[in-house]
Amino acid sequence: MSYTMSSDAQTATSVPEQLTVTPPRFVEPSESFDTIQTVTGRKWHLRIVYHLLEDGPMGFSALKHSLDGVSSKMLSESLSSLEEEHLVWREIVSDQPVRVEYSLTERGKALEPAIAALLRWDSEFDREEDV
Repeated sequence: MSYTMSSDAQTATSVPEQLTVTPPRFVEPSESFDTIQTVTGRKWHLRIVYHLLEDGPMGFSALKHSLDGVSSKMLSESLSSLEEEHLVWREIVSDQPVRVEYSLTERGKALEPAIAALLRWDSEFDREEDV
C-alpha cells in the first residue's frame, strides 16, 4: 500500500492513495478446507463414493469386496462417517436376514466432478514423470 504526504507540511499524516485491491480467487478456505478434509481426507471415503458412483447402491459385503484391503470395522466406521456428512444413505432393504444397502445422497453425487477432476489430474501428472 502506498501513502502520500499531506500537502500541509506541518501535519505529518499519511493519506492512502487510491487502493487497488485484487479480490481473492476463492473465498477464505479455512472452514471449507476443514470440511473437505473431513469428508475426503480419510483413506476409504473417496473410494467408497467412487464405487457408489460407478456401481450404484451396494450392500456392505459388495462394498467390502470392491475395496481391496479394507477391514469390516474400518468400512463400517467410514460408512457411518459418510452418513453423518450426508453423503451416503443407508437403507434397510430386508429384515430377515437383515440386509442393508448404501447409496449416495444428492450431496454425495455432487462429488462426481471433483473425483473425475482428481483422477484426470493424477493421470496427467504421473508421479514418475516428476522424479
